[in-house]
Amino acid sequence: MNYLFIDTAEGTRTLLKLGAEERYFYDENMARSGSETLMPMIDGLLTEAGVRLSDIDVFGACVGPGSFTGLRIGLTTVKTFCYALGKKCFGVNNLRLNSYNNDNGKVVSVADAGNKVCYIAAFDGESETVPTKCVSADDAQRIVSELTADGYALSTDVKLSTLAEKFGGKSGIGENEMRIAAEKFAANAVDQIEIEPLYVRKAQPERGEGDL
Repeated sequence: MNYLFIDTAEGTRTLLKLGAEERYFYDENMARSGSETLMPMIDGLLTEAGVRLSDIDVFGACVGPGSFTGLRIGLTTVKTFCYALGKKCFGVNNLRLNSYNNDNGKVVSVADAGNKVCYIAAFDGESETVPTKCVSADDAQRIVSELTADGYALSTDVKLSTLAEKFGGKSGIGENEMRIAAEKFAANAVDQIEIEPLYVRKAQPERGEGDL
């Protein structure tokens, strides 16, 4: 199965993983995100692999939580490809993707949401034991402390590498994590109308008093 997996969830970087004809290709831009970055990267990766967009069997996107703009760019691109080509797609939780940098079966995954706020979830095998939510940085550290004491390993994004170091965890994702996620989720691909962005935090203009 040929797949193309796009991650623009953070809004400040673009990651691509392509599996084509039992070969694997990867590209990243850790400084920029957006449609003007994504489309040339896709074209370059397809050219490197020697395949056409129509040769891709299934498309995937990181659905969040993350940057509102970043999520829309990745999801819209995938949905457009699927609609135009009649292909299926899959969506991956950003925290689930992040958890694959850790080999432990039980993982608590944390990502920076800005302004001393974090996204957090925990997984035991394929089960989500702590549902994806938005918490303060202090609450995230408390939850991490409790779960790591209970046998969970810690995975974070690169922005929270100091938190990972404090609790002996791992930070950041790349080629390997994207391959693991793509191969797990591609088997259960769905129609493009069935994947939606995972928003667990209100957009900034909608936040009122007490909202993180």
